[in-house]
Amino acid sequence: MHVVPDRAMVRRVPIDGYRGTSQVEALHDMTDATLTAAAPVRNGGPPADSQVREVGSRPMPAPTFGAVVETIGNEIYRFAWQLTCNKSDADDLYQETLLKAFRAFPKLPADANHRAWFYRITSNTFISDRRKRNRENPLSEAHEQTLRAELPDNARAIDARDLLREVEVFVAKLPPKQRVALVLRKHHGLGYDLIADTLNCSEEAARANVHEALRKLRGQFADRLEG
Repeated sequence: MHVVPDRAMVRRVPIDGYRGTSQVEALHDMTDATLTAAAPVRNGGPPADSQVREVGSRPMPAPTFGAVVETIGNEIYRFAWQLTCNKSDADDLYQETLLKAFRAFPKLPADANHRAWFYRITSNTFISDRRKRNRENPLSEAHEQTLRAELPDNARAIDARDLLREVEVFVAKLPPKQRVALVLRKHHGLGYDLIADTLNCSEEAARANVHEALRKLRGQFADRLEG
């Protein structure tokens, strides 16, 4: 019987400081730093992209669920943290992802891409949860944005670390699909074909989600980097 790992199996590392230079480089560095804000550390090899590997002329059996989680668990937890931007929600998203994956694993095709499959489960779970929250609290996001807009300029972050935190908060407020697409593209380096597969949309729509997320980031923060 496989055992689903609990939250104690993963941990985070602190956010690195922001070190931007030019406006364009600073925005990209700031975005990258935000998306790489947390990384659980655990021993494990590179992601497994296939179920059966050849050793000489003899195929190895498909890995167990526990072996797959041991291999890519850190990466999936990091992805969950980047989507939620806080430990409690990341833990919940990671645990729910593992539970759904554990239940569906016996039916997974032998040649399935584990990494892409886990990304899809995590993304779908995150998007579904955010939509539910938005229905339950339709005014919360608009209220927070109004409060932030009313703060005087000198009360908002000028210090680099505070600015990084503002970017993190802003990215967390992006529409779920835009946030997922941005994280997968900017940090995890996925191609638009895999992003499209993860979001169950066309490659054109995947590109549009990434482009729109970056456009909003630039529009919100480019002027803050002047001087």
